[in-house]
Amino acid sequence: MTALDNASIALRAKLLRESRQLIDEAVELERVREIEAARALRRRASDVKQEYTKTLPDIAVARCPETGAVVEYPIDIVDFDGWYWDSGNPWRRSPTVPKNWLTMSGAARLSEPVAFAPFRCQPGPGLPYVIPRILANEGVRAVLNQVPVGPHIGWTISYFGPRPEGVKLENTWGSNVYDIYSDDGEWLGWGEHESDVGEYDFDLAPWLESEKLLWIAPGDPEVQLNAGATGCPYIGLEGEHRKAGIFRGELRRND
Repeated sequence: MTALDNASIALRAKLLRESRQLIDEAVELERVREIEAARALRRRASDVKQEYTKTLPDIAVARCPETGAVVEYPIDIVDFDGWYWDSGNPWRRSPTVPKNWLTMSGAARLSEPVAFAPFRCQPGPGLPYVIPRILANEGVRAVLNQVPVGPHIGWTISYFGPRPEGVKLENTWGSNVYDIYSDDGEWLGWGEHESDVGEYDFDLAPWLESEKLLWIAPGDPEVQLNAGATGCPYIGLEGEHRKAGIFRGELRRND
């Protein structure tokens, strides 16, 4: 996992302040119908957000069960107040993923109070889970890892394998879409699907015992894959099954 230095964290904070200020000024101009001036400010805000995406560290979220290659994903791990986590319009860099990559869902145990952000953030339920609709398909396996996000404990669940025919995948953690790739790994576009909590399976033990679900120990710098339920630190965790939604510093949960 890539650590952020103080300079990168300070730059992130600066870019967030600048982009938010530009948007606030644009809203005021729109209120008095100065539309062209407002558009100019919003374009500047978009440029700042683009700079923000360059600060996202590449995080080792998984190791491919087939090839053994480490998979890194650019994630804002400072807190859930960065534009990366805007569920309606996330600002992200495209990851480099293996050909058999399907998607990455996630969950988070939140530490309150949560940070203020001028957008809706959806970090998921408070416990790791799997999606049987995807994982039960032949050849599909998932990798569970712990990814702290500031004061919060996050988990990524990355799915690998052949693309299940006629099965929708799942929106990428914190986003409103998922990437679609060809069998050769070529990016084709986006899909959209968000499962209800009732479609999640929080009972991980059977999936671990069948080795459909593999796991990485929290903080493991070697990102070593582990199989089986014995010794797995993700079994028996207590937490909230309902999904979290954060808006302007207010936390709510729903199914």
